[in-house]
Amino acid sequence: MDGFSSLRLFADESSGSSDHTPLPKAAGGSDLTLPRPDPHVAATRELIRPPTVRRGRREYEPFSAAWFEELEQKRYQRHGAWLPHALEFGRHPGESLLLLGCGLGTDAVRYARTGTNVTVATESDEHPHIVRDNFARHALSAEFAALDTPFLPFNDGQFDVVTWNALYDAGKPNPVRVAELHRVLKPGGKLIGLFPARFDAAFWQDILIPLQRLWWRRPPDPATAPKTTARELRRVFGQFAEHRILKRHLRRGELPHAWRVLPLMLLERWIGRVLVLKAKKPIQFARLQLTPEDDRLAA
Repeated sequence: MDGFSSLRLFADESSGSSDHTPLPKAAGGSDLTLPRPDPHVAATRELIRPPTVRRGRREYEPFSAAWFEELEQKRYQRHGAWLPHALEFGRHPGESLLLLGCGLGTDAVRYARTGTNVTVATESDEHPHIVRDNFARHALSAEFAALDTPFLPFNDGQFDVVTWNALYDAGKPNPVRVAELHRVLKPGGKLIGLFPARFDAAFWQDILIPLQRLWWRRPPDPATAPKTTARELRRVFGQFAEHRILKRHLRRGELPHAWRVLPLMLLERWIGRVLVLKAKKPIQFARLQLTPEDDRLAA
């Protein structure tokens, strides 16, 4: 398996290993002495599942090709079957797309496979070298940019689509970042965002079953970012237009036993864990960006 030594899929919790344990350089691979995230944390975030979920039987070497392939398969199956439609894979060939909060780069690779021109923007703690390795493994290319401030290092109107996975951001959507997303989008461009839902299964369990801890302890939330509501998202992204917000993602293991007999497809639309925001930059901004010379020619 890519020349790696016999490592387990997840680090042994009893070993006390650090989240940034340097690994040896693989034969024919990239420099693995760079910092790496804890493989268990990285895997659970990629699959949007609680960190206490039982580990799988097949245990591949962390960050090997087989490890990435298994995560990619699991991300879009069963509980994640809604992701390809929500993120619109295959609907933007030839268009420019900016991706924030890319995790291990699984979504970015899927966009690139369908002919989208992908730009990945990462902060220093997001391990961009792992995303680069993921692209190299698939013989795909993408542009990479570093984010040191809320301001984006791109030109006005540079992208057709912006996808923002904010499920693990430390704070709520920053007004400066929201304004920057609006700036770098072309007039008529689309924003797709993923945010933790406040009125999710955990919220209603605490309200309707306040004594649940006496016989069952529900799993922790799969996302770490502050939770929000559809109304709050419409307010924060008010400069965008055509807002559409859906609720998705739910696992039966996160529900009380009596609720698990109900259709999961319906439950996730009522008490799902993720809010999917879709909005567009108004086309009228194209008119505002015209120069006097453009106005004279148009006349």
